[in-house]
Amino acid sequence: KHAVEQEFAERMVAGVELHDEPEPIAAAACELTSPTTLRLTICEGKYHQVKRMIGATGNRVDHLHREAIGGYALPADLPPGSWRWLETGDLEQLEQPWPSAMS
Repeated sequence: KHAVEQEFAERMVAGVELHDEPEPIAAAACELTSPTTLRLTICEGKYHQVKRMIGATGNRVDHLHREAIGGYALPADLPPGSWRWLETGDLEQLEQPWPSAMS
């Protein structure tokens, strides 16, 4: 919701304290794409993790878009809120790491 600077992205990668977690939770990567937009890579899927991480810094998520799960990129033509059955190749991609998380 509120504009952030590069140090905010660095804080996401360094880790933030969440109320119900014993250790800080860190993003694998965080890129500031505009003053109010981040590309955040996480390797876990804790309950509302992204919203809670951003909230722990005093900010708020207004819009969240999942781009990929593991190595499986969501189809660009899949409308928000929709789903489709996964095929064998899709399932194999889910087990692969997301390419930009490895760089």
